[in-house]
Amino acid sequence: MASTGRQKKIMLDTKYVASIYWDKELGERLKALRASNSVRAISEKTADLGERISHQYIHMLEDPERYDNSASTVSFPKISVLLKALNSNIEEFFDTAVTIVSIVP
Repeated sequence: MASTGRQKKIMLDTKYVASIYWDKELGERLKALRASNSVRAISEKTADLGERISHQYIHMLEDPERYDNSASTVSFPKISVLLKALNSNIEEFFDTAVTIVSIVP
């Protein structure tokens, strides 16, 4: 992104975030985190954490362009439990995945 001004990151309390726009890049990041774990095993871990995320849904998140009915947004609580099942967290996942930017004139 080209700009004439400086860029700065902004912080936003997660209680104000209902969902996240989901795209191929985030799907690839999720798949890399899963590594050699099966999607069924991760689905079971999410169930143990109190919110089962189906293995089909995990597949759709990992490769959103492959599925016609893939989610364009994902709820923040779903992402949180999924990342917890993958022994990761929101901060790590989004620290390198996205940069929130506002242009300062």
